[in-house]
Formats: sequence, C-alpha cells, structure tokens
Amino acid sequence: MADNVAPTLAPERHAPDVTPSLPAQPQTTPLSAEKETLFDSIAQENLGGNGESQSAPLKTFLTGLLWFGYAIAIVVALVLVWSAAGPLLKSLPH
Repeated sequence: MADNVAPTLAPERHAPDVTPSLPAQPQTTPLSAEKETLFDSIAQENLGGNGESQSAPLKTFLTGLLWFGYAIAIVVALVLVWSAAGPLLKSLPH
C-alpha cells in the first residue's frame, strides 16, 4: 500500500499528565432556557384557555361538517366511476 510508513505516535513522546479537575458547574444554555420558556407558555395556554373553550363547539361543528363533505365527495366519486364503468363493461365481447 504505502512505501513510506511512519508511526503515528513516536515512542519517545508521552501523553501529558492529566490533573484531576473539579466537576464543571452545569450552565443553562440559551437553547434549554428557550425550551423551558416555550413549555411554560404552552402550560399557561392550557391552564387559562377560557377563550378557547368558547370556540370549541364551533370548531367541533366545522370539523363534523368537513368530514360530512368528505363522505359526500367519496360517494359522488364512486357513483361517477360506476356510471362510467357501465358502458365500458357492456362494450366488452361476451
């Protein structure tokens, strides 16, 4: 592979002495502080959601209306496919 192989650690070099150090004090990083602030604001929204509870019936009604619309669209699509498939099936040779 390589003709000029050299050792990566010279035998005369020694690793420097490592002195034991005191454990570092945990510091709050800005990222964790931002996360904590975000979680606190979410918790406050969930606790004091009076305005949200007034619009809950409206949201439920609109969600039900949306699903009802989806059901109607699916039924209409099936009817269209069935009506289009009828003449195609009649044109097949028996």
